[in-house]
Amino acid sequence: MKKRGFFKLYSMLCLVTVFGYSYWATSWTASQLSTLSDWKSHLIFTPGTVVASKDIYEIDMFLYAFKVAPLMTGVCLLSFGLIVGLLVYFVKKQLSYVQRKNIASS
Repeated sequence: MKKRGFFKLYSMLCLVTVFGYSYWATSWTASQLSTLSDWKSHLIFTPGTVVASKDIYEIDMFLYAFKVAPLMTGVCLLSFGLIVGLLVYFVKKQLSYVQRKNIASS
């Protein structure tokens, strides 16, 4: 295995691990919203007519998690963005390589 391929694999593995842990921590923090006694005061997008705390929109839970633990939520968003960006970059690079190979073989 080339050193460059190992670095790509290792960096993606580290990013996926960081994203997994930060996503777990963010979702755990977000789930605490429904246990609060004043959960209605934290709602932004969920209609005020909601009676049960199980009907809270996911975006409101995420915004609550961002308010309570902004660092962990930011790490979650950043690592997700980096994973998507690197995947797009690798696929784009591979497609350009295949296209160059097809043109050269013609």
